[in-house]
Amino acid sequence: MTPSEQSEYKERLLNAASELIDAQGLEGLTAGKLASHVGLRRTVVHYHFGTMDHLLAALIRRSSAQMRRDVLDRLSPATIGEDLWVIYRRTLHATEAFRARALVSEVVGMAYREAVDDFVSAISALLEAGYRQRGLIPEIPPQTMAMVLLMAAQFAGVERALGRSDEIDDLEAYIKSLFAISGR
Repeated sequence: MTPSEQSEYKERLLNAASELIDAQGLEGLTAGKLASHVGLRRTVVHYHFGTMDHLLAALIRRSSAQMRRDVLDRLSPATIGEDLWVIYRRTLHATEAFRARALVSEVVGMAYREAVDDFVSAISALLEAGYRQRGLIPEIPPQTMAMVLLMAAQFAGVERALGRSDEIDDLEAYIKSLFAISGR
């Protein structure tokens, strides 16, 4: 098998894994279901990734790279609080499932940590650009602010999924206003 063919198989498997996770959740992803979904033998999944955790790590890295591009290309310093809330709500179930897997798998944990660090770095860069644009010097370093924003979005997303709304609405409004860097 040529390197190009190997890369093509890996990409097909990653795309199919993403589709299965979207449809059935992370717990619904198995090597057998994945192989069946793309019309290959189960051994092909293990040949290309070794273990399912290595496949999940590759999926996290690919998603992280796409999310970084989205953050840098699409988000605005003026609406970063709102924008991150939308992203987190859209990815809540998969994100929490990956986080839970990261706690028990060193391979997934390392990839998850890299992805979080990369995302914090991208948000931090966006916050810094907003501050420079307005000539502000923040009291809290932008990297710390980025972590606070992500933790608040995660907490609010989980609480909202569990049925809380009034207090979470207030939290969301506060965080969105806290991180809005606009000339209003």
